[in-house]
Amino acid sequence: AIFDSCHSGTALDLPYIYSTQGILKEPNLAKEAGQGLLSVISSYSRGDMGGVASNVMGFLKKATTGDEAYNRTVATKTSPADVVMWSGSKDDQTSADASIASQATGAMSWAFITAMKKNPQQSYVQLLNSIRDELQTKYTQKPQLSCSHPLNTNLLFVM
Repeated sequence: AIFDSCHSGTALDLPYIYSTQGILKEPNLAKEAGQGLLSVISSYSRGDMGGVASNVMGFLKKATTGDEAYNRTVATKTSPADVVMWSGSKDDQTSADASIASQATGAMSWAFITAMKKNPQQSYVQLLNSIRDELQTKYTQKPQLSCSHPLNTNLLFVM
């Protein structure tokens, strides 16, 4: 599946997201810590000391049992379906529109087609990097590769 839309990084909420080195990305505890801190500050500003304690304890529990929670999340999001998703951007980014030969298209769609035309025999990780290379000359968005199952990103990409 190709999602060429804003905030599409987890459009299908797939559990396996890969870096440009083909390595499975781990959950972002720093991001979760920031969200937890915002909840603590919000509770404090309302004078809700019970909420402050609850939010602090909730984050500590999540941080100390992160591996178990992550494994459980991965287990429940997997599917017998073979789903590979190319998304136009990370969740916190917008995906640009492009005008190619006076035709409106998404920047991700343009970069995907261009990368495949330049080199139709690429591995998944090579294609991810090729797409990013095409985009980085004109756009700031960072396409993502995610799957419903573990993927050997060195395998040849086939459609």
